[in-house]
Amino acid sequence: ANGIVSHNCGKSQMLTFVNNTAPKSRYVAGRSASGAGLTCSVVKDEFLRGWALEAGAMVLADKGILVLDEMDKISKEDTSALHEAMEQQHISVAKANIQATLRTQTSILGAANPKLGRFDPFTPIPNQIDMPPALINRFDLIFVMRDIPNKELDGNIATRVLLSHAYKDS
Repeated sequence: ANGIVSHNCGKSQMLTFVNNTAPKSRYVAGRSASGAGLTCSVVKDEFLRGWALEAGAMVLADKGILVLDEMDKISKEDTSALHEAMEQQHISVAKANIQATLRTQTSILGAANPKLGRFDPFTPIPNQIDMPPALINRFDLIFVMRDIPNKELDGNIATRVLLSHAYKDS
């Protein structure tokens, strides 16, 4: 099962928790993700004096979970690498005399921010996430996490956080 969570409600902390508690997982943050880093790449190996396959996050997370934070920050070209991996559950490679098929039977937990900063409850969710519709449709579940401003509750949370940090320092 694949899912997207979105908005600024502690989603990165939730994703980090999942990454740290899952028996097999890989964590990737949006801007640092490339198509090759997500799937695989063929690299020149000086030791072997030839070419070698280097597994990306989806291959390394096979039979586990890939945690993708800030999915909306991954370029369109790099997200296209996810299509085959998500649909076929494998990646085909044919480069530099290397032909291989690598398994990507991986669940993906992704997080993305809405285009306009906050979700509009009256607009369809896929229209509010800056990702290709074909990729959004590959996700089984989409959860929206909304931060509805509440002065009293927000003040209590801020006080609790500040107090917890004050005790750590002393």
